[in-house]
Order: sequence, then C-alpha cells, then structure tokens
Amino acid sequence: MTSVLINALKMVADEKDIQIEDLVHIIEEAVTAAAAKRLGRENLEARFDQDKGEFDLFELFQIKEKVEDKITEIALADAVEINPTAFVGDVFRRQFQMEGLGRIAAQSVRQMIHKKGKELELDRLFAALKNREGEMVTGKMVKRAGSGILFEIDVADAILPKSDQLELDRLERGKNVRLLIVGAERGKKEPIAIVSRTHPDLLRRLFALESPEVADGQVEIMDVARDSSGRSKVAVRSRKPGVDAVGACVGVRGGRIQPIVAELSGEKIDIFEWTDDPALLIRRALTPSRDLMVVPVHEARKACVVAPESQLSPAIGKKGVNIKLAQRITGWGLDVLSLSQYEERKASLQHVHEGMDKEAVELAKGRPDEPETRRRETGESPKPGKEKTE
Repeated sequence: MTSVLINALKMVADEKDIQIEDLVHIIEEAVTAAAAKRLGRENLEARFDQDKGEFDLFELFQIKEKVEDKITEIALADAVEINPTAFVGDVFRRQFQMEGLGRIAAQSVRQMIHKKGKELELDRLFAALKNREGEMVTGKMVKRAGSGILFEIDVADAILPKSDQLELDRLERGKNVRLLIVGAERGKKEPIAIVSRTHPDLLRRLFALESPEVADGQVEIMDVARDSSGRSKVAVRSRKPGVDAVGACVGVRGGRIQPIVAELSGEKIDIFEWTDDPALLIRRALTPSRDLMVVPVHEARKACVVAPESQLSPAIGKKGVNIKLAQRITGWGLDVLSLSQYEERKASLQHVHEGMDKEAVELAKGRPDEPETRRRETGESPKPGKEKTE
C-alpha cells in the first residue's frame, strides 16, 4: 500500500511538474487545514510518514514552567516525562488520534494539489516572462483598455502602456506588430507581459533582423535614441574593414531600412557613423541640419553649436525633438545658436573660442559638411565598392 501511494504521489508530482518533497509539504498543509477546521483548533500539525504511507496528526504545545492555557501549553515536568531533552520555550508535539482523518485528508489533498499546482504554473509563467525581458516578439492587438492596449503574444497576454506607445501608430484589433518585452506583472488571474513600442532596444532588434552585418557583429550599434513622436537616431560603427556601417543598415536603395520604417508606422530614422571626435559626432547627430560650427567644452561635456539662420530650425527640430535626441545619443549638453546670436555672445565665450579644438577651428573657417549621414527619407545607397551587403 505504501509503495502504491508513493508512486501515485510521484505521478501527480510529475504531472504538475512539482518536486515530490514540495507535493508532500502541500499535502501536509492541506490535512492540517482540514483537521483544524473540523476540530476548531489551530495548534495542529499533520505530517506524512512515507515509510507507513499514512498521515499522523500532532498537537503542538508551548512548554511553560506554569501552564495558563491547557489547549496550547504544557508543563515542563509533563513534557520531560515524554522527552527528557525538552526545555522551556520549546514546541512539544504529541500525537493526536482523529476519526475520519484519512477521508478528510483525501478531499483536502485534491483541492490543495489543484490550487498549489495552478500557483506553481503561474509562478513559472511569471518567471519565464521576466527571463524574456529585452526580447522582441510579435503581438496581435486584442483591445484597448484603460491602462493601455492589450495584445496576445506567444505564451501570455501583454499590455502596452500609454507611455510606451508610438504617436504614429494606428493600431486595429487583430493587427500584428513587433513589441519589446520590458517587464512582467502578476495580473489579476495570470501573469501579463509589459511591452513597449518606443524602447531603443526594439529598434536594435529590428536592425539585427534586417541587417546580417548587425546580427553577426560586423556592424555595432553604438547607441539609439528615440522619441514617441516618431523620430529616432542610430549611431553605428563598423567592426570589420571594408564594411560600410551606415550602408549595411540602410541597404541598397533603402531595402533594409524601409521594412523597419514600415513596422514603426513611418518613424523617421537618422543613421550616422559613430566617431570618438565629439565635435564631429555632434554635427552628425544634429542631421538634417548642415554647415554647423561646434565649439565643445570638454570639461563640462557641453558644446555651443552655431548654425546658419536657414539651419537653426532643422537643428532644433519640431518641439525641440532633434536637439533632444542629439543630446541623448551623444551624451553632450548642446546650446544651438544662430550666427547672429553667437556674435552677440562671442565676448563672453571668448575663452571657449580660444580653446576650441582643431575640428571646430576648421568648421569656423567654413569647411563644408561631409556627406557622412544617410537619412531615412532619401534611402540613399552607399558609394560603389564600400558596402559589403547581400
């Protein structure tokens, strides 16, 4: 009988994917709860004897020098007669016989196993979702809710909070879109994934999907800056001689960037080559503005950017988005001035002007911008012989 019961427990444990020790503990809790309810007492503990294949029920007593409550306390002298090592403050267990314990236990065990099994399944699902943070998935829109938009993904439901939604998106029920898992919540019934459409890593995953050079590490995405309004900047660097980093991301006639733009509902993506030269990096990051003079202050990681009148507005961008993204991706504080504004402030900036680096001096002399940035709108292809793409 004992081996039959143990084998049955093992079968249940395997079915629910629970360790046999955990299942035994669940059963003991169930029997304890059932006995306590039947007898109207709390100081009970059930233990499963695997050798006998039976449950034993014990009364629990607090060992005291002087007993005040006979139901929950036992005198030290009485406890020592049964267990010579007993001492004051210890918990004393005494076996208790209860009629019908086996029948009550069987009913409770079934309920508890189902409940605990469900809890463990939900715990595993929650842990699985947490382990998938940073992963790109495809989600089908289900409906709009007060807290965001509800999606179905491969293993669970997902919520897209308002703060992670793209303003350009026009999502409809049943539509499939790419999402980035950024977290998980327990939810009222089941765990739910928290997803984003604006996270920079979503753009990284899309480039890795479309560009083999990004996927295999020949081209490294140094940084990404995005804004929910539908604008982003991507700084890339080649890790293999002969590979054009920007071209590998744009593709021939924009063949690689266009699917990404379409997936992101027309997001404007500026791709430029990373450089360790701060002045040049800032100029590239401020595309589409041209003919800029950059005066960096290295100690403060701030720079004064002087733009022709016609380029002042493009440098700042609508609602300041362009300069905000440029600051984010370069890590520099930027102050954009027109040439006339710069002339007015030149006296106070003279010490900066005198110390500006070689790049800024050359720019101040009017050196034209190099065509280092290919923008999403043009879909310009790289020069022949530079791009190593399929």
